[in-house]
Amino acid sequence: MTANQFYVPAIAKGADRIVLGGEEHRHLAKSARVRAGETVWLIDAAGRRAFARVERVGEERTELAVLGTEEPDTPRTRVALAQALVDAKTLETILEKAAELGCTDFIPVVSARSLRAPKERTLRKLERWMRIVREAAKQCKGRLVTAVHPPRPLEALLREPPPGLRLFLSEHGGRPLRDVVAGPDGPAGGPPPAVVLLVGPRGGWTEREEEDIRGAGFLAVSLGRRILRAETAAIAGSALIVHFWNE
Repeated sequence: MTANQFYVPAIAKGADRIVLGGEEHRHLAKSARVRAGETVWLIDAAGRRAFARVERVGEERTELAVLGTEEPDTPRTRVALAQALVDAKTLETILEKAAELGCTDFIPVVSARSLRAPKERTLRKLERWMRIVREAAKQCKGRLVTAVHPPRPLEALLREPPPGLRLFLSEHGGRPLRDVVAGPDGPAGGPPPAVVLLVGPRGGWTEREEEDIRGAGFLAVSLGRRILRAETAAIAGSALIVHFWNE
């Protein structure tokens, strides 16, 4: 059986003991029912992992002895999913699956047809999104914790210097994404160091937004003839890129 994985804020290099408290301790003790003498994996915010033996499970904390550590994954291509804001449940599904797949970054984008929330609610959502990616990293036993960025306007994203290849899913046609990542339309020289995949909201981009996106150097790509929901498009597009360029 694969050892359980739990989250800690940081794993110091050379650490020989780690204390687990709060929600993660309760998960270990009550939900997973891990006992003294058993081994588990720990992962921190940077994606560093430690293999540890449980020494003591107390009322409020768990004490562990570190048996070994692993450095974070360094993906060949950093894959950022830039998703226009949709309803909360759908966005959380997209985020969870992107984190499980191994996207390095998740960027919520405010567009003309996005659902908007007050700033104080956005801050609470950001905290929740961070918990979701931590849980995803634990679930899939990965060595990468997706970085969740604060929501930003589409205009701000378009002004940022391109990190590498920039793609966007367009309802009005584009190169097949499969050909860009695994075919004749791919980047010369192989996978790029970074890629951003921009996915629109329900209802799509406005005509002006699509003009601006193309003008900022984003390449229009397509997942085929079918009209897909935002969550289906985001997950399918991310999976295709991660599979061919990082797996």
